[in-house]
Amino acid sequence: MKKSLYLCAALIALLPLSGCEKKVVIAPPPPPPPTLAVSVPPPTHPTEPLPQMATITSEPLPIPEEPAKRPPPRRRQQASPPAEQTAAVTVPISDLGELTTGGESDNDSLRREAQDLIRSQSRRLSGLPVAVVSSHKHQVDQVRLFLRQASESWSKQDIEGARVLATKAKVLLDEIQG
Repeated sequence: MKKSLYLCAALIALLPLSGCEKKVVIAPPPPPPPTLAVSVPPPTHPTEPLPQMATITSEPLPIPEEPAKRPPPRRRQQASPPAEQTAAVTVPISDLGELTTGGESDNDSLRREAQDLIRSQSRRLSGLPVAVVSSHKHQVDQVRLFLRQASESWSKQDIEGARVLATKAKVLLDEIQG
């Protein structure tokens, strides 16, 4: 009996070590329910816009740089000239001619040239076809103004001014006639 008692005690002691024959399987969680796509209609009343974040923009500050220091320029030491060459050199004064007031009104050839230029440009203006005059109205008016001012300058003995104005009229007429 003792042997059977020992046998039963040994089996009872080994019983927890044998473990369970059935393993407990844990079921995975059920999948989440499907989500429905819901469309949201636009609001029926106007909404205020969201306030925007204030942005602060600033230019980067210039980094002050020290100016590059230049070495002082070297001064050449000039040798003193020999004593015999120190005499002053005299420059002969050239004859500049007769001084005038700047006006060329007393020269008869310039007077005739200015008068001929005014007359020839007036003839060219009067000989323009009507179609050209109507298509270049602004430029033709400008030529008339230049010729009128040139005539007034010539009558006031401003020959240079008259010649310049008549030349301007000539250039405009050349552009018009192309």
